[in-house]
Amino acid sequence: MIPSPVGNLCGAYTGKMESLTLHHAALPGSASLLRSAMASSTIPASRLVRNGLALARQRPNHRLHCFPRRQLPNPILQQTHTRQLSTTGPRPWFILADEQKPIRNTQPKDSGPKWTPPRESCLDERPVLIIGAGNLGRRIALVWASNSRPVTIYDSSPDALIEATEYITDNLGAYCAERGTHPGHVCTTSDLRVATTTGRFEGQKITSVHEACEIDSGSKGPWMAIDCLPESLELKTSVLNEIEHLLPGNAILASNSASLMTSEMAPHLHNPERLLNTHYFIPPRNRMVELMSSSKTYEEIFPFLAKQMKRVGLTPMVVPAGIQSPGFIFNRIWATTKRETLAVLSEGVAKPADIDALFRDFFHAEKGPCERMDEIGLDRIAKVQAHYDAAEERLAASGGAGAKDSRKKSLEWLRKNYLDLDKLGEKTGDGLFTNREREALKAQHGEGGHATVEETTGA
Repeated sequence: MIPSPVGNLCGAYTGKMESLTLHHAALPGSASLLRSAMASSTIPASRLVRNGLALARQRPNHRLHCFPRRQLPNPILQQTHTRQLSTTGPRPWFILADEQKPIRNTQPKDSGPKWTPPRESCLDERPVLIIGAGNLGRRIALVWASNSRPVTIYDSSPDALIEATEYITDNLGAYCAERGTHPGHVCTTSDLRVATTTGRFEGQKITSVHEACEIDSGSKGPWMAIDCLPESLELKTSVLNEIEHLLPGNAILASNSASLMTSEMAPHLHNPERLLNTHYFIPPRNRMVELMSSSKTYEEIFPFLAKQMKRVGLTPMVVPAGIQSPGFIFNRIWATTKRETLAVLSEGVAKPADIDALFRDFFHAEKGPCERMDEIGLDRIAKVQAHYDAAEERLAASGGAGAKDSRKKSLEWLRKNYLDLDKLGEKTGDGLFTNREREALKAQHGEGGHATVEETTGA
């Protein structure tokens, strides 16, 4: 048993399963003493106290009881009741109870937004943290640094950080000149604690009570961390699990995974409500970003993050709430193109140059699928495709809808919503786009410098 080092704040940590009760005395400095004690503690359970500390500070001489959500006490429990607290299980629920009254199992009522965004004035000083300085990480860092905003790049490899620095030095100025903006400060580090604490109040003297409150509420450090690590669920969840305890409480956790949904990562984190997918393509050339919930993400995060993305020249596309889509939007379409391209190559039907020539001719595209896959990296292509195939096999084994069922449902949807209503496309006026929407698109194509071509019918 390790007793608390703070005399008037007593608690005990014992083994893996904990029974924890804190008595908060109304003594000057007791809250900071407890904070110091927890900061120096290596016991994982100490993290559980942080979320309840603010409550304890406001209600002196009350007990702070910690229970796992799945092990809430019975409706009425006397103050002598103890409960086992798992340090590795789900997030605890903190109950602040009067010392003289029984504890009631009453879930706190929803009183507005559960997540409060950082103040706009702080965003010029709190960085975006990029985890992984690879090909995509350095490109995403460049975009976020293009509007006078600070960026921190973390990577355990010094060589990767040097390459990222060279890339940003060579390209950030040109990107800012194109957009008419000014570059922000970009720093690199291989120290995770430096990466997660660098920010507004680093090395700054505190001159007011307001600033002290800002620091106490966790307003220093990155306002968002973006995972740009290789496509490995184990690696991503391990790193995200580590940094979520080091970041400020309102920091967003974003994953740039091309194939892994954050709903797969959420069970491994203590605060999955801050987690979401933000799927970039190849910035800064591609400006679109797909956003999708972890199935638990705070709703307030999406409008805030979309607004910030637009400020750095990105175009966010949000998957509707409640929908989990493997591959998000574009990658589901791109996955089919990649799969059939590789099948055509492996069967000897055509060579890469033949496939790309046909693709460019039909779609008037700059590059074909083979050139694109080389650009992304064939190792990454293989990992992503293997993940999709494994997910489809698991779905089929569990009795879910496989690829064949999905194709059948999509055809039924097309018949019901379009064919049966005589919405066949240009030949009848309306189709997937209405006639008016299509005319507007043609005008946009003209403004964008796209060549006007005669489309073939029946393609």
